[in-house]
Amino acid sequence: MMRVVEKLLKEQDFVAFVNIVVGAYPGRLNGAHTTKEQLKKQFMQNQHNDESLHYYGLWENDKLVGGMRLHDFQMNLFSKMLPVGGVGLVAVDLLHKKEKVAKELIQHFFNIFLDKNIHFVALYPFRPDFYKKMGFGYGPKIYQYLVEPSSFPKGPTKKHLKYLTVEDQQQLVECYNRVVAKKHGMFLKTQSELSFIFNNPDHYVIAMEQEGTVQGYIAFSFNKQSESNFMLNNLVIKEWIYETPEALLELSTFLNSQADQVNRIEWNTQEENVHFFLGDVRNGTNHLIPSVYHANAVSGVGLMYRIINVKGFFDELITRNFNGVTLTFKLNVMDSLLAKNNQQLIVEAVNGTIKMKESDSYDVEVTIDVAELSSLLMGVVTVQELFMLSRIQISDIQYLQALQQFFYVFEKPTCISAF
Repeated sequence: MMRVVEKLLKEQDFVAFVNIVVGAYPGRLNGAHTTKEQLKKQFMQNQHNDESLHYYGLWENDKLVGGMRLHDFQMNLFSKMLPVGGVGLVAVDLLHKKEKVAKELIQHFFNIFLDKNIHFVALYPFRPDFYKKMGFGYGPKIYQYLVEPSSFPKGPTKKHLKYLTVEDQQQLVECYNRVVAKKHGMFLKTQSELSFIFNNPDHYVIAMEQEGTVQGYIAFSFNKQSESNFMLNNLVIKEWIYETPEALLELSTFLNSQADQVNRIEWNTQEENVHFFLGDVRNGTNHLIPSVYHANAVSGVGLMYRIINVKGFFDELITRNFNGVTLTFKLNVMDSLLAKNNQQLIVEAVNGTIKMKESDSYDVEVTIDVAELSSLLMGVVTVQELFMLSRIQISDIQYLQALQQFFYVFEKPTCISAF
């Protein structure tokens, strides 16, 4: 049995890939909106026009049995831009499931980015448990709020608001990029993401602009809630970016003013504490969690992170200050898929600045799986939490507090890029 993984190039390759994608993700074709032909055209356009996208296929005996889409991203890692690899649309022919096709595709995904000297990758899992076993750790959680328009605070004005069209794309990108520069974990926008905002006829984009600069914007659409009552709609926020409290408040004032024609507003956010901003945060289910906790947001796990070169990733972190801690520890990384990561590193920190040591003297030994290490270094979870959950072994418990402080991240990562 001969298997090869190569870029999709010919039109018939894309035809075969689309058939596999439709079998793997039946929801991709939603009736009249998208046909296989349109999907093929879209994939081919992406492959040729968007430098950040690459489609790959896996052939077995000259028959395409699976494929994936790879992404080149730039991520803010503690105020420094880092190249990151992404994978999406991992699809396997229905006849070839349980034949390790997905696993082989993912291994190729790792190798393609390792060859480019990239140390960190991310994905959205179709099954979190499957990718956890492959060394991916959880990224930030998302919270889905469903609140009435009147719950959004009404500020003193909305006079700086205006509609944005595709002509204003540059202003929107500049605003978004300034936010990325301030927020750990955020990815820069790719060409495809931009066209998703502006090319969709159902999307509205409203911005708060002051002195010629967009300081925040909201992209949204309407979702009908009733077959028999055309006046019953929810407003669904696709993306909400704000640089300043003023921008947030003006856009909130706009949402508040929609009360007459909007039933509820759906807001998906990774900010844990937006309930401090909203009025009535209950989501309309009237569900009570004992003793008296009102259901407000549904939370979900999605984005997962993975370090594919631990040594390389620590080299990227040389510029980060690890909270002033002085400590030398031996790190034993467990990685069942990438043998090169299955190694010991000795990390020496002096007043929060790290370097890798060759000598074998250290204060404490830490053993951790690459999945949890990926989440820990990004700041999704803390050492103390992992320790209590038996997800990290520490040879000498008296160093728990120092390790907690060393790895602690004040601003958890945020990422709103879908791929």
